[in-house]
Amino acid sequence: MKRKKISRFLAIGICGAVLAGCSSNEDNTADTSATESEITQSVDTTNSESSSATSETSSSSESEEASDSEEIPVSSSDQENKESADLSSELKMNPDTVLLPTDFPTADSSSVTADILTNEADNYMINYTDDQGELAEISGTLYESSDLAKEEMDTFSNGKTVGSLEEGGEELGYGITGYMSAGLGSTHFSWEEGNWLFSITSVAEDKMDVPGIAKKMVDYLEEHSLPAPEDMGVVFIQYPQGGEDVNVDIRWQDEDKIYQLKTTKVPLDALEMAVSME
Repeated sequence: MKRKKISRFLAIGICGAVLAGCSSNEDNTADTSATESEITQSVDTTNSESSSATSETSSSSESEEASDSEEIPVSSSDQENKESADLSSELKMNPDTVLLPTDFPTADSSSVTADILTNEADNYMINYTDDQGELAEISGTLYESSDLAKEEMDTFSNGKTVGSLEEGGEELGYGITGYMSAGLGSTHFSWEEGNWLFSITSVAEDKMDVPGIAKKMVDYLEEHSLPAPEDMGVVFIQYPQGGEDVNVDIRWQDEDKIYQLKTTKVPLDALEMAVSME
């Protein structure tokens, strides 16, 4: 009887041990499952972060490549300045005394070409054209003295001024007044701005709105400046009969030099080129 009792206790003990072992295995399985879940989650998170970082790096790299491959545009003005400088170097006159236009009234500045007509140490003449025809003829002349240059300018300006006592005074804006005179089938209109004399001649029977043309020029020169002449510069505008064509002659003195721009473009286009000369 004693042995049976012991055997029963042993069975109970063994069963208890087995149950305890089962419980321990379940706990370990649960812990292992939890750990595996955490590891999986951690891996997923790491992969996600790695993917995000890779995406950002790729995006940044593509952005940098796009930035590196982007070309810096060169303005037409910069190109024209470079071409003007290159042309000046071909002239025999001292480059410091050469003035050439850098802006032209054309839709395609790349079509502008320059032909050197005269190339001397004391004189140059260049003809500018585009795919539509002639733009302007530019020249610079060196005189033996500033007095001789002044005499040349006085001769050119002679008879182009309409006196302020003439009838037909016209307010052009900005405190500037132009004056009209007529005779021998022609009309003459002139005004002064600083050291510049402006003179427009047309055929009387064409009845052109000369004051209207003058006002547009005055408005333009309120925002743009012509070169500063020694004593006086002259802008002479002549409309042949019919008023459809025009001849513009712009001249100014700088010490012992006289610069000239001649064109058949409208006055505002002529002013644009003269203003850009440098």
